[in-house]
Amino acid sequence: MSNLPAGAGPLPIGRTPDYPKLPLPTASAAMTRMAFPVRRGIAALALLGSLGCGGDLTLPDVTGAGIQLRAVSGEVQGGMVGQPLPSPLVVEVTSESGLPISGRKVAFVLSADSATGHLEPDTAVTNSSGEASSRWVLGSAPGEYAAEARLVATAEEVPTVQFRASAVPAEPDTIRADSRVSQPGFRAEPLPDPLVVQVVDRFGNPVPGAAVEWAVTVGEGTVSESATTAGADGRASVSWTLGDRIGVQRVTARIGEISGSPVTFSATVLF
Repeated sequence: MSNLPAGAGPLPIGRTPDYPKLPLPTASAAMTRMAFPVRRGIAALALLGSLGCGGDLTLPDVTGAGIQLRAVSGEVQGGMVGQPLPSPLVVEVTSESGLPISGRKVAFVLSADSATGHLEPDTAVTNSSGEASSRWVLGSAPGEYAAEARLVATAEEVPTVQFRASAVPAEPDTIRADSRVSQPGFRAEPLPDPLVVQVVDRFGNPVPGAAVEWAVTVGEGTVSESATTAGADGRASVSWTLGDRIGVQRVTARIGEISGSPVTFSATVLF
């Protein structure tokens, strides 16, 4: 089959046929086609930046510049020694424009005088809302304590937030005698020294406000009060007037079923 253009006759020897010329792509068209994948790449990077910064397209500096830290909850609390505080310590990391920043580390640190407690965890990473949290487990001693949340960054001065907690004694754990448990005495007369007990928690801290029940179990004597409340030092006391009889007489101090309960005091009457 001939490849000559339609209607063309035989060509002289040595001459090539005049084929129709096709248009070549222009430089601008080629550049346009190249631009599409570049634009898609830029859009993908912008999306990743947005997801990593809680919607803030400005990537934060590792030094912590331009980042803010504020407390969300748990700033001031109280609880029993050895127990977690009722609420976690929660902070929020944001940009200067107030947008939350995810993926930033926050360290939770106890003050020097709060070293008997601990924080769980001591370092947390902000979530998609820009928040990080930790649980504060109080130490074994009652008192006022402080903790701090710090942004983990390379700058010498980083944003911080302060938290405070009051620790009170735990529940009564043990009752024990804090005076002589045996005294001599005379019939129908008060003993020279009062009967004293102390109530402590499982860490040995005095428990104020503990209710102590007193009872004469042998000897028909009387105590000044049948129920007393422990003071700030965990101590409670009564005076004991002996019964009108010779021999051994007894009084007990009781708090439920705790360790050491009941404490028994005795008096020996010879005359």
